[in-house]
Amino acid sequence: MFWLEVIGVIAFGICGAMAAMERGADLFGVLFLAVITALGGGVIRDVLLGWFPPRMFTSYAYVAIAVASALLVFLDACIRREHYRQNRDKLDSVVNVFDALGLGVFTVSGVQMAIDQYGMGFLLVLMGMTTGIGGGMLRDVLIDAMPKVLRKRIYAVASIVGAIGYYLLLRFGVDQTLSTIIITVLITALRILATVFKWNMPQAKL
Repeated sequence: MFWLEVIGVIAFGICGAMAAMERGADLFGVLFLAVITALGGGVIRDVLLGWFPPRMFTSYAYVAIAVASALLVFLDACIRREHYRQNRDKLDSVVNVFDALGLGVFTVSGVQMAIDQYGMGFLLVLMGMTTGIGGGMLRDVLIDAMPKVLRKRIYAVASIVGAIGYYLLLRFGVDQTLSTIIITVLITALRILATVFKWNMPQAKL
């Protein structure tokens, strides 16, 4: 599970850094938003589960990985600034893949942690979704944007479906590693397909 979370931290760290740079943030802002995006959902989950202090403040490896990922993205953007400007659409697609991967990874991570501590049905789904979407919601609020999870591209729904699927696979005796791979791929695929085909939940536009 540690290595799974490392993948999620890198993926969400890159997403946070890109969002910060698009809003004109300086280096500190880029690093800060990367850490919030990568670890914010986990902090919310730990608080709700009564885990104090949250693991972000005791497992410094996660913070270091998020900062390193964001720093590499920032330096690359500084060096290849024109390349970034000329390929905005391609970059958005790449960031979306990282975002989808992070959502899948952290949904599974959140469900597994809730299972380890409590093992209750609804709580597992809630913790999986919270871990998956919490950091992105905090990031969007900090950059003064309507959180994507509330308006766009089957975001929280993909996390909920994945959380339920992971729990059911474990209940039916499927190996944990195999369940993790299946659900991570499922959530990632749902998010990418939702972006490609513009799947959205119904809206009542006023």
